Amino acid sequence: MMKRLFVILLGVFLLLSSALRADEGSGGTGSIFRIGAGSRAISLGGAFTAVGDDPSVLFYNPAALRLNKYPRVMLNHIQLFSNFSDAAYDFAGIVYPSARAGAIGLGFLTVGTGGIRAFDEFSRETGEISYRESEGILSYAVKLPWDYFGHFTVGSSIKVLNQRVGDYSDTGTGLDIGFLYEPPYIEHLILGCNLQDIIGAETKLVSVSERVDRTLMFGAGYRYVFSNGSSLILSSQLNAPKRDDKEIRFGAEFIFKNMFAVRFGYDSEQITAGLGFGLRGFQLDYGYFSRQDVGASHPITLSANIGSSVDERLRLAEERKKREEEEYVRKVFATKVSKHIEEARKLSASDEFENALDELKIALEYDPNNKEAKRLLDDVKKKIISLQEERTKTQEKAILINQHFKLGLKYYSSNDYLLAKAEWKNVLELDPQNKKAKEYLDKTVAKLNEQISIHRLKALELEKRGKLTAALSEWNLIKMLEPENAEAKDSIERITVKLDKLRKQYKVTAEKLKAVQLFEEAAKAFGEGRYNRSIDLLRELLLLDPQHVEARKLMARAKRKITPLTDEEKQRIKQLYIAGMKSFTQDRYEEAIAQWRKILLIDPDNESVIENIKEARDRLSRMQSQGEGK
Repeated sequence: MMKRLFVILLGVFLLLSSALRADEGSGGTGSIFRIGAGSRAISLGGAFTAVGDDPSVLFYNPAALRLNKYPRVMLNHIQLFSNFSDAAYDFAGIVYPSARAGAIGLGFLTVGTGGIRAFDEFSRETGEISYRESEGILSYAVKLPWDYFGHFTVGSSIKVLNQRVGDYSDTGTGLDIGFLYEPPYIEHLILGCNLQDIIGAETKLVSVSERVDRTLMFGAGYRYVFSNGSSLILSSQLNAPKRDDKEIRFGAEFIFKNMFAVRFGYDSEQITAGLGFGLRGFQLDYGYFSRQDVGASHPITLSANIGSSVDERLRLAEERKKREEEEYVRKVFATKVSKHIEEARKLSASDEFENALDELKIALEYDPNNKEAKRLLDDVKKKIISLQEERTKTQEKAILINQHFKLGLKYYSSNDYLLAKAEWKNVLELDPQNKKAKEYLDKTVAKLNEQISIHRLKALELEKRGKLTAALSEWNLIKMLEPENAEAKDSIERITVKLDKLRKQYKVTAEKLKAVQLFEEAAKAFGEGRYNRSIDLLRELLLLDPQHVEARKLMARAKRKITPLTDEEKQRIKQLYIAGMKSFTQDRYEEAIAQWRKILLIDPDNESVIENIKEARDRLSRMQSQGEGK
């Protein structure tokens, strides 16, 4: 009895499997979930291995998990085929792409039907049973760190398959391995590969064992994003089942501003199609596909983003890192400021006010707004000035020395070293033995030399890069800081000469271009019979280039065009023409040419004379050739 019941149930299983596969000769060894997952992927003919970027990639290619930019959940339902109205096919999936540790996904596929009549071994009906096959998928993908030859991603899925017919059930485990590659030299192209069921799940109902055969999926996709936010996706895929014919699949999708999508595809058997509607992270997708003899199906999918994008999380992480670094720097600076203030207190207590001043200056370089350092700086300056006043109060020039010393300290404290230098020199002119003024002068000169060195390096680099004006500014700054700096003087003179030369070259080039343009316009006006306009343009040209030979010739021709021949000129032309013809008829061609060329000086466009000269030259050439032959 059990054997007979099993045969009946197995027949039901094979019937539903063939409806799902709709592929003769599968032998029941391919995956029952060959329809795929997700209305969008099905609408693209299942060509989703290289372009998938939603939770349905758990079925098509685990490596494509990395293409998901948002954590996303998806629910997909298909009421299978018009001739199997009681058969349902469902998918649920969720993916979570982390910012740095790859992407993980969890999915569940199930297909089944109920209301199947069961019979015992005596063909007596025993009631109704159901058939269901389910598969759980746990996937992970990670981008490999080697980017020299493009971006590589590898992913893997562990799959748990459960098969149930009536009271009989069994569970098996399978494995997928997927790859994704983005070549560096072909923008927008991406290649994908999925070794689906490379380890196939094996199940056994009663005494019959069946292992899901592997299918190799190779895909290529092209994604182009338009400036308005719309995008176009083209995809193709080759599926190579272990025991079945190879399948070629194609798909195309146009997405308008992430709100509306139109899709078409071919799933190796029939045309597929679909639509998509998206708003604020929610997506509703509809698909259509059909199979001969079993009718059409209409997949419906609802999906939604459930968190922030990878890019946003990376941005937040960078901002957090920046804040931490800034806080660390602030603490380090605060420690250094406290250290220098404490050292300044000790030095001030020991009457070493000048050294205390330097410590406070360093503290204010770390924290220019530190109130305590500013207050102590004012106190130290007052004490230094007080000591200086005591040192010079008995002298008649004490007032001047103190004034210059105060200004020197003021400028030195505010980093105006050029003015400070002048004040220290004023002090030393009044009191050449003033040690403090000498010390501050040496410090100020050292600071000025540092600034000069910085400006010098910058000037050399700018001149090297051809930025002569900016380099000249840097050398002028150096000359201002050190008026007798020989290198600065030489460099200013050298760069000034270069700039003058460049200006002159530019002017000459501009004049030449202007001359060419004027001549072209004049020639065009002459050819169109606008002789006065041509003359005006040629006069302008000759002001730029008085030696322009062609302009002078064209000017003469234009003037002749607007000036009638005088009777005297006509008579002269007639005489020269006759004299030329006489020489021509006597084979004295050079004399004839000379006579006729005189005519062209009077009337440059005389076509008859031009033709005669050409004929005379031809005959002269032939006569010379015959003489050389003899």
